[in-house]
Amino acid sequence: MARILFIGAGAFQLPAIARAKRDGHFVIGCDRDADAAGQPLCDIFEAVDVFDREACLNVARRHRIDAVTVFATEAGVPTCAHIADKLKLPGLPVSASIAVTNKLVMRERFAGAGLPSPEFHGCDSPDQAIAAFDRIGQPCVVKPSNGAGSRGVSYVGKREQVAAAFLAAKALTRGAPVVVERFMPGREVAVEGFVQSRRFHLLCISDKVRTGPPFLLDTRIHFPSWRAQSEQDAIAGVARDAVAALGIDNAPVHMELIMTDAGPHLVEVAARGAGFHVFAEIVPWVTGVDTLGLQLALALGEPFEIPAIALRGAVLDFPSVSAGRLETITGWDDVTAHDDTLFAMLLKGVGDSVPPLRSGADRVAAIAVRGETANLAQSTLDDHYDRLSFTTRIEPAYSAAHA
Repeated sequence: MARILFIGAGAFQLPAIARAKRDGHFVIGCDRDADAAGQPLCDIFEAVDVFDREACLNVARRHRIDAVTVFATEAGVPTCAHIADKLKLPGLPVSASIAVTNKLVMRERFAGAGLPSPEFHGCDSPDQAIAAFDRIGQPCVVKPSNGAGSRGVSYVGKREQVAAAFLAAKALTRGAPVVVERFMPGREVAVEGFVQSRRFHLLCISDKVRTGPPFLLDTRIHFPSWRAQSEQDAIAGVARDAVAALGIDNAPVHMELIMTDAGPHLVEVAARGAGFHVFAEIVPWVTGVDTLGLQLALALGEPFEIPAIALRGAVLDFPSVSAGRLETITGWDDVTAHDDTLFAMLLKGVGDSVPPLRSGADRVAAIAVRGETANLAQSTLDDHYDRLSFTTRIEPAYSAAHA
């Protein structure tokens, strides 16, 4: 039995905490929310902010931990690396933790390694952001250098929009710079994998469907990718080079790339598993890889082998729902009860306001389905939508906004 410290104990960390308990480990949890969803499962829980590295390190020392891990959340990655470094435990190198959580450092590493990624500039004022926009040309993307989950990210097509986009991003940076970078048109793909002993292991590639500019939100993700093998080989090659450039080791990897006319270009790389239960539930079905076991093996410094099986299919879908007041949801029980539904989450309920889709917080639901092939998974999703519907009542605020 090992004493494992989890940096973050919220709802998305529950699967990994529960798995550690089932495997007989002693679990210590840190989360600033004293009522965090994972708190009841922990043997010891401390209400400590995961951004406070020294406070979390003190928890680790006080409880004489054997391992430290962070599961499917960006916030705890630097703290987890800091603790592993100080206590000489297996973990992500500190320099890599900085690179994967700071988009300006990440872009600089990519540029230094000659990897395909957009032109970029770090900016500390609206005037610098406007100058960067003038150098790059329209359209651009303005984002916090240390943000996650698309918060504070703006697509900017006009010069007069730059200052407001800069201020929106800057408000979320805790004093760090803002990144202005060239917008890359094309389809987005995602890469799931892990690095152990400095060797990158590809698990799968997925194809994303997104809304158009300016918000560019995922609406559907297909597993595995339908792209030609030559394209997938190119994606894997760029992914492997990106991991090396960032110095990632002993960590899961989630990566996003744009398929441009010149081939795959890097968007962002995270040294963690993908969120929204992708790493915990979808990737295991598609690849046969026990990702929760993988997470613990990386933290404990234990070897991990990938099973040699053919990839299976899955689709993660975020239903499109008209803005307004949510009045009815029909067919939801059929969706949740279906054998090939991996998970179905209602993010809003009847009576809730549904804003126009501008950020992840505006989504109404998430549905993940499985199949022996990608086509069979898509067929199951199509069958769900034969029964599933959401109706809304238009509200004056939304009708006026679109008048």
